[in-house]
Amino acid sequence: MSWGLGCALIACLCYGVATVFQAMGARRVAGSEGVDPRLLMRVLSSLPFVLGTAMDGLGLLFDLFALRELPLFEVQGIVNTNLAVTAVFAGVLLRIQLTRKDKIAVAGVVIGLVLLGLAAGPEGHGTFSQAGRWALLGVSLLLAALALVLGNIFKSAHAAVLGTVAGFLFGVFGLAVRILPSIDPAKLVTDPAAYAALIASVTGFLFFTTALQRGSVNATAAALVIGETAVPAIIGLTLLGDSARPGYGVVGVFGFLLAVGGAVSLARFAEIPEDEESGEAQEPPENDDAEAHSGVASA
Repeated sequence: MSWGLGCALIACLCYGVATVFQAMGARRVAGSEGVDPRLLMRVLSSLPFVLGTAMDGLGLLFDLFALRELPLFEVQGIVNTNLAVTAVFAGVLLRIQLTRKDKIAVAGVVIGLVLLGLAAGPEGHGTFSQAGRWALLGVSLLLAALALVLGNIFKSAHAAVLGTVAGFLFGVFGLAVRILPSIDPAKLVTDPAAYAALIASVTGFLFFTTALQRGSVNATAAALVIGETAVPAIIGLTLLGDSARPGYGVVGVFGFLLAVGGAVSLARFAEIPEDEESGEAQEPPENDDAEAHSGVASA
């Protein structure tokens, strides 16, 4: 296993565990009707959220390394399966019972990760021109402005719409990190892609947190996963020269779809419902196609 692949898996593990702690901490503070930067200050006063954020920071370090070693579609596909880690960790820590559907989704994620690992090839050598880097910065600002409008003006917009914008912002972050020629601070301060990465990561996190308070956790988290994986994967394959190992293209595509599909099926674990946080396990419904929990977060 390559160092890049190992780092992507560790980042996935860190992000998945962080989600549980952040979900526990976020409900200990007052919510927000609109997109309010003060929400981040409030949640950072909660110890579980701070612990989760620290895990996110650790995962980010491994994620950054993986993005510079592997094709985007592999890194994004692996990292975004962290909801499978969340589901398993929540089951152990909070005694949440997984339905048969959840267990199948977790198995699908694991199989998808194995296939992605088998198909892992070196990253492409393509990059963006200076104009392309400025365009990426412009896209990050445009997406941030769009999310502000959706969050504060069109408050009736479905939470999944805001989640999709947040997903695109995280996708911009992945692209920006990938094309950075160096992590030398002297070079970063003059590279528009570095500012695009900073803006996309901070605003994406804020908008996703806000979207979770607006409506269906399932739809919001699923929209985030799709927005964060699909677009960067396509750009990596078409513009940056990414590819799988020779002869493993179909395996990589199937693994990507299986892993991301499983993550979307586990989208409800993006936020742990209050009754589950209390540690009271619930019996799964007789119909496995039904949701075991409401999966709805209210503002």
